[in-house]
Formats: sequence, C-alpha cells, structure tokens
Amino acid sequence: MRLRMFFLLALGLSLMGCSQSSVNEMKIDESLYHTYRCQSDMSFDVAYIPDSEIAVLRVEEMEYALIQIRSGSGTRYILNDGTAEVTNPVTLRTKGDEARLEYNQQVYKNCKTQ
Repeated sequence: MRLRMFFLLALGLSLMGCSQSSVNEMKIDESLYHTYRCQSDMSFDVAYIPDSEIAVLRVEEMEYALIQIRSGSGTRYILNDGTAEVTNPVTLRTKGDEARLEYNQQVYKNCKTQ
C-alpha cells in the first residue's frame, strides 16, 4: 500500500511539471483572470479560456493548464495531462462565484471571486 501511494505521489508531481511547461507556451490575456480569496488568507487566480473547456490556474507562483471534466453539480477542472482516471494532484471545483481548490495536498476552502 505504501509503495502504491509513493508511486501515485511521484507520478502526480512529475505530471504537475509537464502541465507547467504547456502553460508557458500559452499567452493568456490578464483580463481573463479571476482572483479567488479563500479562508485562512489563501488565494489563487484562474483564467477561463473563452469557447473552450480549458482554464489556467495560477497559484503559489506556478501556472497549470486545467481541463473541464464531467461533474454532478457546478464545474470541475483537473490537470490537462490525460490522467483523469488517476487521482489528480490538482482539482478545481467552481459553482457561480464560489470555488474549492485541492492543490499540493492543501485544500483552499470557501473561496469567492473578488
């Protein structure tokens, strides 16, 4: 069990690096970014790319390309790296102006756009 968890953690960290490189090639208009402020003074920015299912997450001085996937309520985004079947190291859930981000083993709760 520990070996499996170690493998999934190593896989997740390596995939986060792959996602980072693809974002660097994208030119995102700053006006597309929405800032979310969360409890415990945490925050992050998200740019929702028009006419697509792609969003760009900017958190802790890093950027990640996310893709929208099926969700029961609201909208859910994960890393755009083809690993939807594997536990994803980045998950963004949004509904209206509220969001919840799971990132780097942290949970950004009760987030709202400013």
